[in-house]
Amino acid sequence: MAPKVDIRIQKTKERLKGSLLSLLNEKSIDHISISEICRLSGINRNTFYQHYKDIRDLLSEIEGDFMETIFSTIEISGSSIQSVKDFLRVLLERIRANQDLCLLLFSDNGDKNFFRNILMYALPSAVENWTKELGMNPDDATVLYLYVMGGAVNVIEAWMKDNINATLDDVAEKLNAMILGSQSGICLNTDCSHK
Repeated sequence: MAPKVDIRIQKTKERLKGSLLSLLNEKSIDHISISEICRLSGINRNTFYQHYKDIRDLLSEIEGDFMETIFSTIEISGSSIQSVKDFLRVLLERIRANQDLCLLLFSDNGDKNFFRNILMYALPSAVENWTKELGMNPDDATVLYLYVMGGAVNVIEAWMKDNINATLDDVAEKLNAMILGSQSGICLNTDCSHK
């Protein structure tokens, strides 16, 4: 049985998170003070420090909550996720459902590494699958994944900011095609044995 969470603590944390996100709409995290967060949320500094060591710790919890949402969705959908395209579709659905937060994280005031961290979550399983299924060596599979996911982050960011006029399914399909094309390219130049 999971430990019971005190509703007062939960509400305090929600107010602090909401205040930080509101301030991030105006300026970068480096220009936000704990006093501003506390003033906006109506919570004193001592209470802030009972829950967080600093502002980045608070942002890290916000990001962690979002990552948990994504990964729990993927785990719940696990039996229906049969391909990279399915994984991308679930990921894009979660991103779209949390569009305001994602746009903020993609903004100049957000954490540019956040989406890279999400995509890095799948690195071990991608390397394992590509090693088994395509006969790639683990180093080639790692290089391929890092290359493809770097591009995927930029495509997702452009899609979120409406710089790409495409549906969620279109984006998932394009990213999947990019991954498959890159796999084919690396296998042409290395000793991949398609199984």
